[in-house]
Amino acid sequence: MTSDPHHPRSEATTPRGVLPAPARQTPDGLEQRLLARARAARFAGGDRLIVGFSAGRDSLALAAALRWTATAIGLDLLLVHVDHRLRSCSGADAARAEALAERLGLPLRIVALPEPPQIRHPGVGVEEAARRERYRVLAREAEAAHAAAIVTAHHRDDQAETVLLHLLRGSGVHGAAGMAEISAIPHGDVAPVSCDISPETSRPWLWRPFLDEPRDVIDDYVGRLGLDPIEDPTNAAPDFRRNLLRGSILPWIEAGFPGASAALARYARLAAEDDRALEALAEAAMPAALDGDGALRAAVLREQPLAVRRRMVRRWFLARAGLTSASADRTEALLDLAARCAADRSIEIGEGWRATCRRGMLRLERMEREAGRGA
Repeated sequence: MTSDPHHPRSEATTPRGVLPAPARQTPDGLEQRLLARARAARFAGGDRLIVGFSAGRDSLALAAALRWTATAIGLDLLLVHVDHRLRSCSGADAARAEALAERLGLPLRIVALPEPPQIRHPGVGVEEAARRERYRVLAREAEAAHAAAIVTAHHRDDQAETVLLHLLRGSGVHGAAGMAEISAIPHGDVAPVSCDISPETSRPWLWRPFLDEPRDVIDDYVGRLGLDPIEDPTNAAPDFRRNLLRGSILPWIEAGFPGASAALARYARLAAEDDRALEALAEAAMPAALDGDGALRAAVLREQPLAVRRRMVRRWFLARAGLTSASADRTEALLDLAARCAADRSIEIGEGWRATCRRGMLRLERMEREAGRGA
């Protein structure tokens, strides 16, 4: 791989560290479960995995546990640390990440962003901009390395937080499904929440093997290895909603309802199954609903149950507009337009688009003032 011009330690293949080599190590329960997940995902010898490595507690546990998996299956691991340059100590954090990679005996690549992530992703918060840029870098590294997958350390408590966040925003079953263990790599501005893909036909892909592991198991594993992870102070900042959930709301819920995080994660799995079934129904109904010009037949749409109609109009809008997400308000506006399609009507749908209904057909048109700007 070529080195990154923005960081002096852009790639380093490190020697074995002071931790015992996996081949001589009795596997921990966490390592055994990770190996089982890797075999279930059908990884094969020689597959390369790009591991997101902030060197925080979760990604440190993931990298350490993956050593055993890599040895057992014959995988090729590359840790990637993204320096977002959001804090004055980010360079020092990158150096500590390098030292931890050396202890693990794993190769590391450090990628320092040339500019703050908000510049590339305007209009969103710092945390969201950093997330988008991090996935962009990881996807680039995976494609350059011909990797089988990107691996991230999202765990069961992260899943519970994600489900709660979506529920508090009024999301439907798709949002309640939370994160999938295997999903498409996020491209564009929005990561897919739940995406049932085939590892055989969709590589590289995103793998989250810790989704069933609680935070305390991960903490205990890192502690027993004697590793000192990087602690990001922004993870405790209460002005970020996820941090508020993590530090205050979920602990309060757990105190009153022990096992709540596990229950939320279980709910996510159930919601994901329902979401896949509804998406399959919507996909099967789409060919009959579309004409040769890509317009949507309102009469065919109205024949479907509401949950399927909602997915059909969302699929249609995203495909025609080339976008990655559609708000609930936008989806409901399209449904309302289809329901009252007897008379010619049109609505501004946002993102420079207008939806019209004429002679029972829904069409999407670029608005002239937006087209004039070359949008």
